[in-house]
Amino acid sequence: MSPVPGAAPSARTRELLSDGARRSLLVAILNGTLVAGERLHDDELIQWLGVSRTPIRTALERLAEVGLVEMAPNRFTRVAVPTRSSLLETLQLYAALHAWVAEAVVPGLGDDDLAELHRCFGRVTELAAQQGEHAWSRADLALVDEAVSFFAHRTGNPLLLDLLFEIRVRLAFSFSSLRAFGDGAELTALAEALLAAADRRDGRVVADVLRERFSWRIVRVGGSG
Repeated sequence: MSPVPGAAPSARTRELLSDGARRSLLVAILNGTLVAGERLHDDELIQWLGVSRTPIRTALERLAEVGLVEMAPNRFTRVAVPTRSSLLETLQLYAALHAWVAEAVVPGLGDDDLAELHRCFGRVTELAAQQGEHAWSRADLALVDEAVSFFAHRTGNPLLLDLLFEIRVRLAFSFSSLRAFGDGAELTALAEALLAAADRRDGRVVADVLRERFSWRIVRVGGSG
């Protein structure tokens, strides 16, 4: 009797394998194990990650969709190389989405919500006061993101939160690769203007503050520390 062939991997199994490969690659990119511009070779990734070529290619394609990997057929696959221009474009999208959400959410904030918002941005102003001209760590960026994302988390919308997560990952990578940091004075001005408008439950002004100030005005590239 012929041996029974092994079952082909199910679609769910392939999805889990590609998710695992994507997470491993994402961590390696964000922590600097894989650096901007580094070539990614399938055979090396297969050996490192312990999975076949198909889930690896799927993982790389998903990372390319969020700007962390660059793929040119028959030429190269490599870790993306962020530029100041691409960082500012990502920041603009990030600010626009948060502004859109804030305009809808702010009028309905309760007193407890406002108290929490003040605590979040209080930590941001503390960071701004301590910030010299050196690159933000992932923890610094996460602290700012926690404050800005306050409104999005109040929506409980999983699709929105997933989208913002992908944009946040790209921002973190760009900040790290470009050794970027936030301008302390601009960051403090943003926090003060945003909180004043939020206290009045003026969602339109909060949205304007995010769109106008969370942009090129707040970012500096090429820190020294």
